[in-house]
Amino acid sequence: MSNVIVGTAGHIDHGKTTLIKAMTGVNTDRLKEEQERGITIDLGFAHLLLPSGRRVGIVDVPGHEKFVKNMLAGAGGIDLVLLVVAADEGIMPQTREHLNILQLLNVKRGIVVITKKDLVDEEWLEMVKEDIGEELKGTFLEKSPIIPVSSVTGEGIKELVEMIDRMTEETFERDLDSPFRLPIDRVFSLPGIGTVVTGSLLCGLVSVGENVEIFPKGLMCKVRSIQIHGESRQTAMAGQRTAINLSDVKPEDISRGDVVSRVEAMLPVSRALGSFRLLKDAPRPLKNRDRIRFHAGTGEVMARVTLIDVDELAPGEEAFVSIDFEEPVAVSYKDYYVVRSYSPITTIGGGQILFVNPGRFKRSMRDRVVDALRRAKEGDLGEFILGFVSVFGRAHIPLRSLVPYTSRSLDRIRVAAENLSAKGEALVLRVGPEDEVFDKRFYEDKSAEVRDILENYHRKFPLSEGMAKEELRSRLNLDGKVFEAMLERWVAGGLLESRGKTVNLKGFTVKVSEKQRETIEKLLREFREKGWTPPTLNELMASFSEEAKDVKEVLNWLVSRGDIIKINEEIYMAREWVEKARHLLQEFFAKNSELTVAQFRDMLGTTRKYALPLLEYMDGIKVTRRLKETRAAGIKLYE
Repeated sequence: MSNVIVGTAGHIDHGKTTLIKAMTGVNTDRLKEEQERGITIDLGFAHLLLPSGRRVGIVDVPGHEKFVKNMLAGAGGIDLVLLVVAADEGIMPQTREHLNILQLLNVKRGIVVITKKDLVDEEWLEMVKEDIGEELKGTFLEKSPIIPVSSVTGEGIKELVEMIDRMTEETFERDLDSPFRLPIDRVFSLPGIGTVVTGSLLCGLVSVGENVEIFPKGLMCKVRSIQIHGESRQTAMAGQRTAINLSDVKPEDISRGDVVSRVEAMLPVSRALGSFRLLKDAPRPLKNRDRIRFHAGTGEVMARVTLIDVDELAPGEEAFVSIDFEEPVAVSYKDYYVVRSYSPITTIGGGQILFVNPGRFKRSMRDRVVDALRRAKEGDLGEFILGFVSVFGRAHIPLRSLVPYTSRSLDRIRVAAENLSAKGEALVLRVGPEDEVFDKRFYEDKSAEVRDILENYHRKFPLSEGMAKEELRSRLNLDGKVFEAMLERWVAGGLLESRGKTVNLKGFTVKVSEKQRETIEKLLREFREKGWTPPTLNELMASFSEEAKDVKEVLNWLVSRGDIIKINEEIYMAREWVEKARHLLQEFFAKNSELTVAQFRDMLGTTRKYALPLLEYMDGIKVTRRLKETRAAGIKLYE
């Protein structure tokens, strides 16, 4: 069984509230002023028990032009609209405005109800039907049933209720997977209960005991209890008129237009990009930086609109726009909105939100921006993700972090991202403990940059086994975890080879020139002949004056191969002499417990200049262990 919300729409004094009372027995004019003046000022609510046994929630909206913003607050969650037209007056200005609003909010089903049937004759009634039919051509109500009723005599009420039953028996599509969202249309306090908010649940499920957040204010609170049609429930779901008792928050801290949702499921939005259609009957074209009244959900806020793909928008035309809000709002991806002019106040158009809090873009990017907006409007969540990582957001982002930008579930985002990855349109990589989606162009650019960096490095240092990973990461300007994830991908894809702390292009091999080979032989001969009194680095550079520029590179290559051991920044030593020193230490500590620097110097037959650095190297590799002025055997002496 689907949960359905029925709403009214129509001109002032066309009998909307009286009609609801005739169907439900409930007078939705709850305010004293409403009852005294006989008009609906604010939203009213009731529920109707249908012949099938199902219940539907009913939202009664005001028809007076002064209260259209209240009508907008109630129209957002409507599944089925009753467009009410009085038989004695026919289509009126607010009828047209309400119809425009319903179409802008993408309401798709409705019934036309001709009220006050008892005040006209059959000939007049037929003429009104014809006028209505002409007015509704090209709208979503063009082929909708038209039912004349009299709320005074009850004539036609039974037929209307039966029609509502038939039109709501079909299951309405509901998003129960995404984080719940409840745009607040009423907030009040009850003695002994506390703060209560009501609204039409747009998506998801909310349960008693759940921690929630009020957007855009960021107030944290908890669901104490839930009511649906006056009955207590443990859980409410999308499509239900819902009242929630909240703890830890005061009613004066909340207002109509706020949204209750899961913690961190939305963002306070200061700017949004979307599609916009200016109504055919708008009084004038829309210009850049026009001040507007923005309506979404149950909220109204002042904003300025900037046209993206045109310089001026004529009535009846569509464009993509950037909307800068004068105060934060709670809107999300694919939300519908309505725009009213600043002055005089009238409905002029509306559209759909596509990206919230987007990054700024240059005018030179307009073609890319428009293409991304068009694809996001016409496509699915995958197109949103592509637009986010390629144009409006960050080049890579954890999938979890996309939830507040879309108000969609992590599971749905994951499926969309993985589909993009499977088609080669984006990339999903494991970064640390979670998955991130990457812009394909960003990944390809970084891959090309890696190739260029390493090609230059190999050309400059042909004897080096590879570049230090940390140096490569720094030059790519990547976060450590992101770099590791991309490195793993580059290795798996055959671009790179990773060796310990270094990385090189796949297939790279050290190439030794004839001149370098001569330098290698000279260096090895020099170090092997000098033993424990090797030349220092400065002495080497001086003695190899012609080949000085190659000495350091060749020396580093010999160190990487293990032929030469780097003792410190100035002293290098042939491996066999280091091993001989280690063997002598083993023999010494087999008979003695402590060793002085002087004993070690004499043991090697060298000077303190070389003995001390070599002993400190032995400390470093744990062959020896430094005490105060002496050394003892280290844990790795006999390995």
